[in-house]
Amino acid sequence: MAYSELIKNLDTLRMYIRSFYIYGFKTRDKFFAKSPRTYDDEKRRLENYLDGYMSFRSDENGKVTFVSIDSRRISHNPLYKIFKAKSFTAMDISLHFMLMDILSDGTKKTLSAILDEIIFVYLKGFSSEVAPEESTLRKKLKEYEELGLVSSEKNGKAMLYWRNKMTELSGMEDALSFFSEAAPLGVVGSFLFDNLSSNPHLQIQTESEIFSFKHHYITASIESDFVEQVFEAIREHRYLTIEQKRREDGRIFSSVEVPLMIYQSVQGGRMYLMAFRPHGKYFLALRFDYIVSMKTGGIYDGFLQRRSEFENLRKFIWGVALKQNKKHNDTSTTHVTFRIHFEDDEKFIYSRLVREKRIGNVTLLDNNNAQFDADIFDPQEIIPWARTFISRITFFDCTEKSIVRHFFDDIRKMNALYAEKSSDENSKKNSEGKNDAVQ
Repeated sequence: MAYSELIKNLDTLRMYIRSFYIYGFKTRDKFFAKSPRTYDDEKRRLENYLDGYMSFRSDENGKVTFVSIDSRRISHNPLYKIFKAKSFTAMDISLHFMLMDILSDGTKKTLSAILDEIIFVYLKGFSSEVAPEESTLRKKLKEYEELGLVSSEKNGKAMLYWRNKMTELSGMEDALSFFSEAAPLGVVGSFLFDNLSSNPHLQIQTESEIFSFKHHYITASIESDFVEQVFEAIREHRYLTIEQKRREDGRIFSSVEVPLMIYQSVQGGRMYLMAFRPHGKYFLALRFDYIVSMKTGGIYDGFLQRRSEFENLRKFIWGVALKQNKKHNDTSTTHVTFRIHFEDDEKFIYSRLVREKRIGNVTLLDNNNAQFDADIFDPQEIIPWARTFISRITFFDCTEKSIVRHFFDDIRKMNALYAEKSSDENSKKNSEGKNDAVQ
């Protein structure tokens, strides 16, 4: 079979993007899950979609291919392209243009009338074998109705179909440019933004550069279809059967979850599904980049109760860790507190503490000192953030004393490291000075 650029299975290409860009760099012989031919085909697809972003380097293990994207230098997320190259049959594309043309006048037409027009007008002179069956046409119209392209209503025993009006997008260039890069389902904005360039009445740049982002997390975009499915399940209070890949050994396992909320890291952009697992009766966080597939199930009657319970737990979640992951009935928390000092002209330090406190409380002790307090499930999650105030912290304590020891051990190691570097630099300078004196 000849190689094709179009995507039949998004899950396969998603796996390769994760392998090339998220999980770490691999040589060709490290892709055990697929055949060498599949690897070559998927790599060629990526090279076509991500032209200019694919790189490679050679080491002792061979040639390593990877995706290299500097998110500060791009105007639009290139990873959206994988959603815009879906494969289709000859009948799919033919039916699309025939249906859009037949329904373009806005009149309501029955299924039989549409089929007759296709056969006797559009396919006149062609063999009857190429004509679509009534069931195929009905499925296509139902698909377009779900997409919002077509509407229908019942008139007696017959179903009437008509084409919906196109949404007017003029004047929305800036909004779509921002939405496509900042929203969890920005791929929708990206599709709409693409339509702007096809409108002859709109004079816009294909690559809008009105916005730039200091922290632009683009990798979550390849899970956009999962995000949409989660939002739909949350709205309808449904189960999800989710297949995930184990981080330890790469094995795939399945579980039934009740989705409650989506969290996204402000540090790395990674997304987590906060859910309730009926089997075991506990809450947990699932990483989106380990989800392989998901299937929507039936309605979960206890959704509102679980959502209320999770809202109470959220008051003590700093990142995504929940105590119930380890011990189902354990909702005990750990108290973390630290104080910072800032000078009169450094009020921005205090403002940042207030802005980033999340679930904690900030108390202004005096004009130059403030205290942060929080009760959280996992105190280890707060350490990286606390370290960002390291030169300002005058006091640090935690009811879990191992966290306190860890915090101050890291400071001692850092001091020792810099002291060693300073000593080496002084020795080098002294040595260079002696050499100069001898010369």
